[in-house]
Amino acid sequence: VKPGNYIIIVSSVGYIKQTSNITLTNKDLVLKRISLVENVEMLKGIEVKGTAAQMVVRGDTLEYNATAFKTPENAMVSELIKKLPGAAYTSDGKININGEEIKNIRVDGKKFFSGDIEQAVNNIPADMIEKIQVLEQKSDMARLTGFEDSDTERIINLTTKPNRKKGTFGNFGGGGGVDATLFEKGSVGDDARNNVGDHLRYTGNVSLNLMRGDSQTALTGGLNNLNQARGGRGRGGWSSGAGITETQNIGINNNTILNPKLKIGGDFTINHSSNENNNASNRESYQQNQVFRDTTHNYSTNGKWDSNLRFETEWTIDSLNTIIIQPRMSYGTGNSFSLKDYTYFVEEDTTSWGNSTGNSTNNSLSGGLNVIYNHKFMKKGRSLTLNLNTGFSQSNNESYNYSEKFTRDTAIVRDQFTDNKSDNFNASLRLSFVEPLWNLKNKLEIAASYSNNTTNSEKNQYNNVGSRENPVYSEFNEEYSNTFENIFNRESLEINYQYTDQKYNVMLGLEGQPSQTTNRRYYGNGFSRDTTYGVLNFSPTGRFQYYIGNRKTFVRLDYRGRTQQPSIDQMQPVKNNSDLMQETVGNPLLNPSFSNNFRLMYSAFNDKTFASFSTFVNANFTKDALVSNRIYDNTLKQYNQIVNSPKLPVSLNWNIMFNTPLIRKLLHFTTNTSLGYSTQYSYVSRGVDNEIIDIEHLTLGDESNTKRRNASEGISLTLTQEIIEIGLRGDVSYANSLNNLKKDPTSTWDWTVRGNMVLHLPSRWTISSDIAYSDRAGYTNMSLSEIMWNATIDKQLFKNLATISLKATDILRQRLNIRQTVGDNYIQNNSYNTLPSYFLLTFTYQIKGFGAGNSRGNRRDGFRGGDAPVGIPPGGYQGGGIRMGEGMPMPM
Repeated sequence: VKPGNYIIIVSSVGYIKQTSNITLTNKDLVLKRISLVENVEMLKGIEVKGTAAQMVVRGDTLEYNATAFKTPENAMVSELIKKLPGAAYTSDGKININGEEIKNIRVDGKKFFSGDIEQAVNNIPADMIEKIQVLEQKSDMARLTGFEDSDTERIINLTTKPNRKKGTFGNFGGGGGVDATLFEKGSVGDDARNNVGDHLRYTGNVSLNLMRGDSQTALTGGLNNLNQARGGRGRGGWSSGAGITETQNIGINNNTILNPKLKIGGDFTINHSSNENNNASNRESYQQNQVFRDTTHNYSTNGKWDSNLRFETEWTIDSLNTIIIQPRMSYGTGNSFSLKDYTYFVEEDTTSWGNSTGNSTNNSLSGGLNVIYNHKFMKKGRSLTLNLNTGFSQSNNESYNYSEKFTRDTAIVRDQFTDNKSDNFNASLRLSFVEPLWNLKNKLEIAASYSNNTTNSEKNQYNNVGSRENPVYSEFNEEYSNTFENIFNRESLEINYQYTDQKYNVMLGLEGQPSQTTNRRYYGNGFSRDTTYGVLNFSPTGRFQYYIGNRKTFVRLDYRGRTQQPSIDQMQPVKNNSDLMQETVGNPLLNPSFSNNFRLMYSAFNDKTFASFSTFVNANFTKDALVSNRIYDNTLKQYNQIVNSPKLPVSLNWNIMFNTPLIRKLLHFTTNTSLGYSTQYSYVSRGVDNEIIDIEHLTLGDESNTKRRNASEGISLTLTQEIIEIGLRGDVSYANSLNNLKKDPTSTWDWTVRGNMVLHLPSRWTISSDIAYSDRAGYTNMSLSEIMWNATIDKQLFKNLATISLKATDILRQRLNIRQTVGDNYIQNNSYNTLPSYFLLTFTYQIKGFGAGNSRGNRRDGFRGGDAPVGIPPGGYQGGGIRMGEGMPMPM
């Protein structure tokens, strides 16, 4: 600034403006402290009302307004997600948003229990969430280099309300109930396993969040026998629909910013689950103008414990150097028991029948360390990033199996003990160098990587030389025992160019991926065999993003290739006779598959009408796809082997979503359309003579080529009002598949109509109800229609801190417990046990202790289930007086 006389003006909203006269010369001037005085004025009580969109599209990010969707009192995030337009829970517990699977979950951008989706959605209260963002999360490596890699995931980020970012809050509660079947005549005492205890339901849950500025800690715990996971690390769990599952778990998660340069975080969980499953299936297959049918009944019990520890440190050493250290460790143990009986038919003639009994125990240990180091050079934009990732795993499984198989001419009995051990070590190193070209908008990345994965598996099997009652497993079975070692090495060299601008950015790249596979087999008789082979893949990479207008319209085009290494179970050439009707044959000659993925996205948001539109097209084709080869002998025993497909499976999917308020603050409309086409390949032959089946060199079956077309449409209306919310949703889907081994195509229709209502009554009573009607066509002649009706009545107590609830499920008792699957050339019906209709009485108490200046935002205040306009906090400002500037930090 040139020398002279000046006036300094310092102002901030809510403070009295300060002015000072100063004179500048050719030297630094140090000013005295300038203190601003609050400009306080008491206003009359006001109420601010407004509306915002249920959903906003911001580029490739979907942002849902949580306060636009009403949920029952003390509901968890899972109940909130179910109400989101385009959201769906799959049968195996996964979350899909507009047809894309959610891979991870974060809270305020921070990791929550390692991204465990079940932990988050079942332990975080819905009323603490302000926004639900669906976006693409880059890996830590990509975040530091600025170049997106193949580890980008579609995730959910939950942003908490401003008044929940400091203080202590959460809830604890529990309850019990009974099955409606308990009141049926003869429901107790008919079976030794069926008593009053089998009809009792219980649940308990605690969720405590400690928010201390830069430190956030979450404590969770739960137990129930309601088929609710409430955290299970999202892996190896049982379907929430089939069987009866009991779970118990505790966990702690922390994220802390110790200082501007050092961030730490981590989590620790212990989980236990037990499951009882009773399943019967009937399958019809068609080939060569014949009908093959099998009926199977399975009963099983399973139990498992697992514990998981994760830690993370991000240290910004100085302005040029950053290091991230992420260690992890897991341990698990479990046991299982199973009973099975079966019958196989060709047309109406019985070919074989039998049964089996099995029990097993297993334990596993795994861990690893991921280290990322980033160095920025003095030249702006130039950086060097190193990523070292190592890991190990060990597992041991001991199993006992007794099997009987009968045909008209033969009887086979096997009684055996199997000991399976495996261990794995993997390590990868990636080096990335980024150099700005003629300016910072243009950058070049050169990256090289190397990875090794070494797996050893040892299987020892012993036959029973004693009796069934007094077994002695001492006879070593050479034929079904061996040791297998797999060594997989992969190198890559890639070059990427990136142009970045406010309106658009482009990335183009090329990667070469040579890989080498070595398999070593050692048989029980001392014989060994080695196999070594290599594969070279070239993969171009491309991405184009373009923002139109004020970033409210967005276009993106992506391409990326990915290599998938076969699993040890798919490659290990070990015969397995534990199931006399199904034997898995390893294939040590498998090549890694290489998938090519394309995606085109377009989205737009109108901030005047609050309408959102988005569409995307996904395309995928895979070289050396890993597909099944199934050979059935004349007793219909199946020999299953994974092979590389010489043809390219193709998958295409197109999704269109539109959302708009029809009547502002009152009625919202959403439509979601999906179209798909795919070709799938496998190989199958039936009725092959036992004498010509060579397990060591399993022949390739007849090509099974299935072309599948599908379409679906979902329409929903949501009426949101101060007293009542009513939601109505209709879904219809159509699928048509034609298999070359079957004469006629298979067409199926699925219809579902859902309705829900939340009614707020005086004296803090709330009634919630949801009902769904579903039907199917094209499966079988049996009735597949059902009506599912659930209802809940809540009463708030103790100044709205506590809630007592009575819930009734499947009130009409119409759950079918039937699942039908239409495959390439088969139809399968499954019936299974699951939770019956039950009544549950629960009590929940909320813990609320927030910091000063953060008292606004009670879910019951302001916008009851509605939205605030942009810039107004959810919950609004209403009641009492507002001192302008109170609780608002002064900008620095």
